[in-house]
Amino acid sequence: MPEAGKTRRLVLASVAQRPSVLDTPFLREALKFAPSAGVSGLSQADKMAYVTVLLLAERRGRSRRLGGHHGSRRPRDGHRQPDAERLGRRHVSFVDDLDGSSSNEDGGEISRDFLIQTSIVAAERGEKRRVLAKLCWKETPIDVEGITYLFFSRDLLHTVLELLNNAGNVQFWGEECGVEPDGSRMRAEIMDSDLFLAEQATVFRWHGRLSFALGVQLLVDEAVVSWSGAHYIYPFRIRIVNIRDRTVQLVTVGFIPHVGKPIARTAAARRRASTSRNAVLQRCLAVILRHFVDASQTGVGVDFPGQQTLTAVPRVVGLVADQLGERVMVCLMGNSCELCCSHCVVRRGVAGGREGVGAAARDVSSLLDAELEAAIIRDRDPRLSLRKQLGAEHSAVAFLPALGAVWGLATDNKQLLDNIYFDVLHVWKLGVVRMVAQRFPSFLRVACAGKDARLGPVADSLKALNLRAWEQGHLFVPSPTPQGYVCLFF
Repeated sequence: MPEAGKTRRLVLASVAQRPSVLDTPFLREALKFAPSAGVSGLSQADKMAYVTVLLLAERRGRSRRLGGHHGSRRPRDGHRQPDAERLGRRHVSFVDDLDGSSSNEDGGEISRDFLIQTSIVAAERGEKRRVLAKLCWKETPIDVEGITYLFFSRDLLHTVLELLNNAGNVQFWGEECGVEPDGSRMRAEIMDSDLFLAEQATVFRWHGRLSFALGVQLLVDEAVVSWSGAHYIYPFRIRIVNIRDRTVQLVTVGFIPHVGKPIARTAAARRRASTSRNAVLQRCLAVILRHFVDASQTGVGVDFPGQQTLTAVPRVVGLVADQLGERVMVCLMGNSCELCCSHCVVRRGVAGGREGVGAAARDVSSLLDAELEAAIIRDRDPRLSLRKQLGAEHSAVAFLPALGAVWGLATDNKQLLDNIYFDVLHVWKLGVVRMVAQRFPSFLRVACAGKDARLGPVADSLKALNLRAWEQGHLFVPSPTPQGYVCLFF
């Protein structure tokens, strides 16, 4: 993979060792507003205005000037202090415009700790660099179809282990909840689901009882595109299901470049855009998963206070995306295809009808073999006619999904397609399913002739509809602005 050798840190590692200039709770909270206001942060001019307001608030609304007494002459250029002497000191006395008294008596923390307004803005910029260095953010150039895309990411394995070590409450093993009165098995959340318990049993079989499945959910949403103007990117986030203290929910580990629609309305332009979109995504996933893939097979030793050394075996136990996103992640066709379902091989003409019930599940091994063969053919000859059989038989594109390299998704239980969750934001809150669910109670009353449904009363039936969403441990909140954040550690 040529991109792996081009990966570079955004900020030198030595910057992470510098102490934070924002060393008091007030300074942290006051200046944390600047990079997060309006999601995308304040502009340079707005930051200066914001600092001016803070300084006025510290002086209770009284204006002040930096430097000597009010009315003192400004030194000529020939008698100016050297820059090192003038800017080397951090603390400074502000003089009131009215009486010329020192501000050390009634000035606030910002007045005492910073030289000028631009020093505060520079400190905020330096804190960003320190956080980026501490979180090990990296930059990878990816060349596709003659265009270079920049992929910003953190190493997935390193991030997962760091979050695990810093968590206050960790659950290592999942177990079944029990049995309902009607004989069915109870389920509460992801760690007692069939999917997780199956992966846990596989981990025990390969690595022994002193191991545990480290479950990671992946969240991808191309609808949340940054609008900063510098980069058109969308976030790639994770959630670790073993962390139970709820202090960490979603953690951003990458920003994938957005590939827009072609300008030219030609078949060749559409083909290049489609190829670029699939190639960029899969190469970004390959970069971020390169250490995670090895650990998913061999495991990683982790130490916890008062416990034996355990082997953490990373596993992907959820892919949360809308339908278009999920199909792109596993390299399936998004539209104009015969097999419209990611899980089964139901035909488009009978999908949703009685004839489509009981359609066979997709064979993960056959799908990946066909995609690999088509990807090799595409590299040798880009003609679409050579790959029509792949689209007709599997409704797939000629790319190999990087997720298939993770142990457990294409081996053992082969959970690559079973891991797909529907995105509550797109499917439940904004989609057709919501319209259906609003009429679901009325349907039950008519279909059951006034009696309870098989799952119980209407409330219990609606609860069953939400079970898949509850397993994710969170609910998406629709927002017109992107949530491009990073965690701050001081």
